[in-house]
Amino acid sequence: MKNPILSILLLTMATVPFAYGKGPVDLIVVWGGGLNQPIEIADSASLNGFNPWVGQFADWKAKPLVDAPCYRRSFEVMFYLKWPGRFSSFDRGDLKMIYATRYCWTGEAGYVYLPGPGEPLYGENGGTITRGDADGKWHPATPAWDSLLSSAVTMRDQEALPDKIVISGGELQHPIEITDSEALTKFDPWAGVFVDRKTPARMGPCNWEYEVTYFKRGNGFKKETRPATSDDQTGFRLIYGLRYCMGNGDEPGYVHLAGYTDKFWEQNVHVVWDGTQAGGWHPSTLEWKEFIQREVDAEVHRASAANR
Repeated sequence: MKNPILSILLLTMATVPFAYGKGPVDLIVVWGGGLNQPIEIADSASLNGFNPWVGQFADWKAKPLVDAPCYRRSFEVMFYLKWPGRFSSFDRGDLKMIYATRYCWTGEAGYVYLPGPGEPLYGENGGTITRGDADGKWHPATPAWDSLLSSAVTMRDQEALPDKIVISGGELQHPIEITDSEALTKFDPWAGVFVDRKTPARMGPCNWEYEVTYFKRGNGFKKETRPATSDDQTGFRLIYGLRYCMGNGDEPGYVHLAGYTDKFWEQNVHVVWDGTQAGGWHPSTLEWKEFIQREVDAEVHRASAANR
């Protein structure tokens, strides 16, 4: 004889995912990537047109990429649904974050990234749907998805610029603060001119090592107010950080981009996506070395003159 309580329990467990899934989501949120405020998409036409299960945001027939050409300037795109029993750190009360992707735009084409095994948010996605070999790769976006997210691209291009670069460590007695608009534009973290991306990742001979950090006034690019941390400065929030080891002689030096377990990862991942380059040392550019060398030499000279 069957146990009626067990039968009811099994039936309930079997029907829960279908009761709250595979239909329209309740909210889509676009944030990070340099946006001062998240963009909330809540109109019924958009919500009915895109959901994690059908995946109308990507062209699944097109060849995927390891890194999209625009990956550093990517946004986090999260799907929300009132799904009792689900939980993530990105939930908004009754609205549960059930699926997360990234999106970037080259100016001509868009791309969508799905977190892969071992990456942040892969577990949350797995509670909704996994896509096997498609996870952990970039995919060409559909024209409809490009059209929907075009406002995020436009808004980011108007807002995304750090307010200060700070160089510390090495031979410096005091940190250097750079607020010159030309330097902030030329060496912004999204362009990433500090890394020679045509050269394979490696580490070589270098001498002084510096921390280079980027700051934004106020609350930075966070989607909500957060308590200040030891890395923040009065009136400024840390939005991106890297390590730079000055090269010997004519060598440009090497840049370390923070990985999952490294310092700066928590700030970096929500503003600039370093993709497969995260967690390693990379040859720098001569342009970056000249910039750091010039600023360091000027500060060392000022400090020496002050001590005379």
